[in-house]
Formats: sequence, structure tokens, C-alpha cells
Amino acid sequence: MSTAPPTIERMSAPGDRGRGRLRSALLNLLLLATSGFVALAGFELVLRLFPNLLGEEAALRVHWLEVAGDTDSEGRSLMIDDPSIGFLYRPGIEGRIARGDLDFRFRLDSKGFRNPEPWPEPARIVVLGDSMAFGYGADDGADWVSLLRSRLPGVGIVNLGLIGSGPLQQERIFERFGAELRPSIVLLCLFAGNDLDDDRAFARWIEHGATGSYRRFRGQGDRWLDESLLGLAQRTYLFWFTVDLARTLARRSRGRTLELDSGERLQLVLPRPGAIDPADLDRTLGVVRELRSRVENGGGRLFVIFMPTKEEVYLPLLGETAPSPTAALAERFVGAGLDVLDLGEVLRERASRRGPALYFAVDGHPNPTGQAVVAEAVQGWLVGRLPPFATNGSAAPATAR
Repeated sequence: MSTAPPTIERMSAPGDRGRGRLRSALLNLLLLATSGFVALAGFELVLRLFPNLLGEEAALRVHWLEVAGDTDSEGRSLMIDDPSIGFLYRPGIEGRIARGDLDFRFRLDSKGFRNPEPWPEPARIVVLGDSMAFGYGADDGADWVSLLRSRLPGVGIVNLGLIGSGPLQQERIFERFGAELRPSIVLLCLFAGNDLDDDRAFARWIEHGATGSYRRFRGQGDRWLDESLLGLAQRTYLFWFTVDLARTLARRSRGRTLELDSGERLQLVLPRPGAIDPADLDRTLGVVRELRSRVENGGGRLFVIFMPTKEEVYLPLLGETAPSPTAALAERFVGAGLDVLDLGEVLRERASRRGPALYFAVDGHPNPTGQAVVAEAVQGWLVGRLPPFATNGSAAPATAR
């Protein structure tokens, strides 16, 4: 009779059991982290595919991320560094910027501005400003400066609007490109939404010696451009969705949506409370005064056009009252003896729930319909103030301060 060999059971040492539990715990943590990452990535993808899920303020933040770079929709570089002005747009480029209902094409001239060539001789009107002067959001020919050309035939107009610039840069643009034209009229477009911020950043660059790339220098102060962990997080849809959700739950959301009778939806963001920094206002007002002196020394006149924010135009239709940064700036400029046209009054009169919308759904620039209103108002104001410009009929003068 045979018997089976005895089995020998290996007794695990306490250290082996501990290492096994540790490996199991680490594996579970890794699986949990991977699952969480996949879930977050999936949610990010869903938000990118369906951006309407974003709240008003989150949608605006995401929009800024996507259009604040220096490339067009085809990935071509738009900007070049400039040691005096900070940056300029690349001459001769034909570009397209598209995001949601904002979709427009433009061509820049041999100096990097939005003009047909050759420049008119003489140039009676020179336009200065940022994206509001550039006509951001409208195709060539549908931007307000082009429309103004068509409404004032025979009047040479040169547009020196530079997207992303402030008045400190615009004075230098005039010195280099506009002064030699000796225009009769200089129209300086100011936008209370960000011009004081732009001047603060440019002044800081000058104080640091104006060396190196201004775009890179300024990017260090823009949280969505830096390379910190927070900066990287703020480039995602998910980050702003979460922030907006938290504010909504805490009843601190500043977002509003206005739906017009046409079905068009305008996303608005209430301005943050707080007074304008006197140092910022004095800086910008000072450079505008210097520009006026320079224009007058050349035999011309400077007029300041205030472009309102979308919220200043449309929040009244929701019964909302909010401080008007444009009105505050315009009042100070009028007190300084400057000739001012506040387009807020004109655009509010034309804004209606019946539509059509004058601004884009998310972006804060006037759409082509709004640009046409701006062109009509500026022409009417010029005709009312300066009769020689009544060359193509006389539109009713817009309200001026």
C-alpha cells in the first residue's frame, strides 16, 4: 500500500504579508487614479464637444483662452516683436479667426494694418485703437472703418488699429506710422473693458527696461499663459466649469444670459464692483493728452470714441444695473477738455429684444450688424461736428458728450 508524499506548506513571513498588502494598496490607488484621470479627460472632451454646457462666465474665459494667442485659425503666427511698440502684426498676412459664431477673415497691408493698398494720399482720417478699431469680428469690408470709408467717399482713411494694444502703444504707433500723414482728424478708440489694463502692463515693461519680448513679459502676468500647475489647469474647460459651478452654488455667479425673440442668445458677465485705480486712469489720460498735442501740432484734431462693453449695452434689457466703466472714463475725459463720442448711448438705443443682436453670443466685440451701427454713428457724428464731411448725405448726428 503506497502513501502520498507529505505536502509542505510554506509559511509566509510577516514582512512578505506586509509587502503584499502594500503592493495591493498601491495597485488599487493606481487604478483609482487612472480611473479618475480617464473620467476627467472624458468630461473635458464632453465640454469641448458641447460648449453650451458651460456657464456664461466659464464660456467667456474659455473663449479668451482660444482667441488670446498669437496665431490664426490655421495656426499661422500673427505677431512679431517690436522693441518700441511691443509687438506688431505680421505684414501681408491673410488670416482667419473662428470660434463659435465668431468667424471672420482679414488681410493686412505691407505695414501690418488693416487697409487696402496703397494708402490714400492725403489721409484725412487716421483711426487708432485696439481690436475695437481693427474691426475684430467682421470680414474685410464689413468692419466699421471700411464701412465708414464707403459712407465718406473721397475721404482718405487709414486704420492703424492693433489688436491687443493700449493707448501707450497707440501713441507710438501714431508717431511711427501716422504723424507723417498729417491727418485732419485722428479717431482714438478707447475700450474701458481692458485699455487701462493694457497700459498698466506696457508701462511695467517700460519700467523694466523694455528689453526682450513684450509678449513674453506680459504673458508672465496672464494666468492662462504661465507654465505653473494652476496656469496649466486654467487652460482646460473643466477648470472653468468647476469654478463657475462653485460660484453658482454659492450664489456668487456673475453670469447672465439674454435670449432675444429671434432665438439668439447673448451671454453676459456682470462687471466686478470696485472703483477704477486713479493711477491707471491718470496714466491713460496723460498719454491721450500727449497724443492730442502731437496731433494738433500737425494741424489736426483728436476725437476720442468710447466703445462700450457688451454688458453696458444689453444688461439694461435684463433689468440689471451695474457700474458703467465707460461712462466713468468718458466723464473724466470730458472734464479734461477732450472731444468725446460715447457709443454706448447709440448702441443701447439700437439694442432690442426683438433683435438682431449687435454682439456675438460669447465674444465681447460687435458683430457685423453692430459694426454697421458704429460706422453709421461715427459718420453721423463727424457730419454733425464737421460739415465738410457731409459728402454722402447727412446722417443724424449721434449723441455726443
